[in-house]
Amino acid sequence: MGRKTVWLGPPEATPAMYPYPPPDDASKDRTHNPAANTTNPCMSNTSRVDVFGDREKQSDTPMFWEEAVPRAMSVTLEPGDLLFFPPGWWHAMRSETTSFSVSMWF
Repeated sequence: MGRKTVWLGPPEATPAMYPYPPPDDASKDRTHNPAANTTNPCMSNTSRVDVFGDREKQSDTPMFWEEAVPRAMSVTLEPGDLLFFPPGWWHAMRSETTSFSVSMWF
């Protein structure tokens, strides 16, 4: 296992995370709860923002940079480390070295 950088955003950052699908219908329930999404669970906790990307190249996501980033945390995991975060937290991982990871939803 290798080093990984993990980015975490709290559930309160959801409006600034630009989740899929884009909010094209205000009547649809946009509650962020992946465990309760039975119609499209694979995308319910997926953001359109590259959290590790360049801000200038993502000028179409200003709320993310202004509201989500100040609330976010980042940590580097070393081989053998374990990270638990509750449902509803936004997360992204970037491998710094050759590695593998295991995710469990419960």
